[in-house]
Amino acid sequence: MARSGVLYVHVAQAAARLVAAGHSPTIDRIRADLGGTGSKSTIAPLLKRWKSAHPGTVAQAELGLPAELVLAVKGVYEKVQADAVLQVEQAEQIHQAATAALQEQLQQAFVEHDALLTVQAQQAQAFIEANARIQVLAETVHRQEIALASLGSEKLGFEQRLTDRACEVASLTQQLQQAQVQSEHYQVSVAQQRADERQSAEQRHNHLEQELSALRQRLLAQQARLGELQAQEQRLAQDNDRLQSALLTTQDSLTQSRSAHEQAAFQLTELKRIHQALEQHHGANEQRLAEKRTSLAVTEKERSLLAERLTRAETQLTEVTTDKQLLLQEKAVLSSQLAEFRAQP
Repeated sequence: MARSGVLYVHVAQAAARLVAAGHSPTIDRIRADLGGTGSKSTIAPLLKRWKSAHPGTVAQAELGLPAELVLAVKGVYEKVQADAVLQVEQAEQIHQAATAALQEQLQQAFVEHDALLTVQAQQAQAFIEANARIQVLAETVHRQEIALASLGSEKLGFEQRLTDRACEVASLTQQLQQAQVQSEHYQVSVAQQRADERQSAEQRHNHLEQELSALRQRLLAQQARLGELQAQEQRLAQDNDRLQSALLTTQDSLTQSRSAHEQAAFQLTELKRIHQALEQHHGANEQRLAEKRTSLAVTEKERSLLAERLTRAETQLTEVTTDKQLLLQEKAVLSSQLAEFRAQP
């Protein structure tokens, strides 16, 4: 039992003063407030009795907050923590979905870009081959035009030679006629001479006839050759028309290819712009996620502090419960002693 020097009222008053000063009432502080009087074994049960009678005051003094406020803060903290975890999970899910969509769009853009590059390479190769073919055809046409011009010059030469031969034949025929006329005038006196001249003229005429026949044959051959050249010229003209048509077709195809290439370049530019926008959106999502994580870290720190304080409060509550049980036991002992005391005569 407590000594008569230190009573419960003294301990209660000291504890109240300590609480009012903002200090937690402990055995040492109670003893110091009482001026160093009283033993710890005497003060301890009295302090436990006071604490069991004033649990809210003890919690306020030790935690700096009322017990109801501690419970309310604990509930708010748990709700904030649950909301923060839910928001982080939702943000991570949205971020993962956006990242997957961005990766898929980027992969599709790369595939389309590779396909466009392949089509562009094929069109460039076709354009090069068409240009080479057009160049070869142009050289062929040029050579054929040169050959045709040469054949035309040769034809003109043959026609001029044929004209010269015809003039020569006409001149010889005229000379023959003149010789015949002269031979008639001098028939009597120059019969022998006429015969000689006639024979010579006939020989020359036969020779000229042979040359004329040869020239006619050569003329026929040249005409046949000319016909072949004209036919060849027609074929060359047809080939030239076909080449011109092929050139126009190739130019149209080249124009279409260039248009397709420009369209592909425009699509590629649009895809790059979309990719940059998606990257910016991704960066914004990353920044928001970092902010959420920072907020979650702050919340987690606050939760740790609150959990620590809650643990301390639970520990103190356990101590209070233990002290209450001890007080009940002491009360039971005191009641028993009081009953015995009253029962004495």
